[in-house]
Formats: sequence, C-alpha cells, structure tokens
Amino acid sequence: MSLAYLGALVVSALGVGAIDARWRLALFRDPRRAIGAVALTALVLLAIDLACIATGNFRLGASPWMTGFEVLPHLPIEELGFILFLSYCSLVALTGAERALGARRRAREAA
Repeated sequence: MSLAYLGALVVSALGVGAIDARWRLALFRDPRRAIGAVALTALVLLAIDLACIATGNFRLGASPWMTGFEVLPHLPIEELGFILFLSYCSLVALTGAERALGARRRAREAA
C-alpha cells in the first residue's frame, strides 16, 4: 500500500489551487459556480468510468504506487481523486485561457 499517487494528486491540486487563488480564475472568483462545474464534470467522468468498468474495458491493475483501496470493484480511490483533479484543472485552464485571450484581444484593439 502506497500513498504516492494519491499524494501526487493532492500536491498537484494544491498547485492548481495556488494558480487559481493568485489570478482568481475559478474557485476563488465564484465558488458556487466553480464547485458546480467541477461536480458536474466529475459526475460525467465518473459515469463514463462506471460504464467502462461494467463493460469490462477498465479493470484494476496492480501498481505499487496505489493505496489498494477500492470504492467499488475496479474503482480505486485514486480514480476519484484524479477525476476531481482533472475537472478542477480543466476549469482553471479554461478560465485562464479565456482571460489571457481576452487581454490579448483588448491589447490589439487598443493599439
């Protein structure tokens, strides 16, 4: 049993959270909408994972980096952490890109 992968997800999420906090992109801009967007995206990704598990496309493999704790058969706790991280990271990246492109557009219009 190892917490390496789950720990790496947490550290990565903290890094994305620091970027979010610095530029107020998602959670630190509008918490209610950000949590809703992350939750909805995570539910869709979880439904896809569960469908793939049910059809036999996803199976739990052996890895020395995982805790070995399964929430459901073939669904490790790390997968839930990854789904939440991916949803949050995507939201921060999208809002960051929108802001950067908006600033670029405004700079072009001002010139």
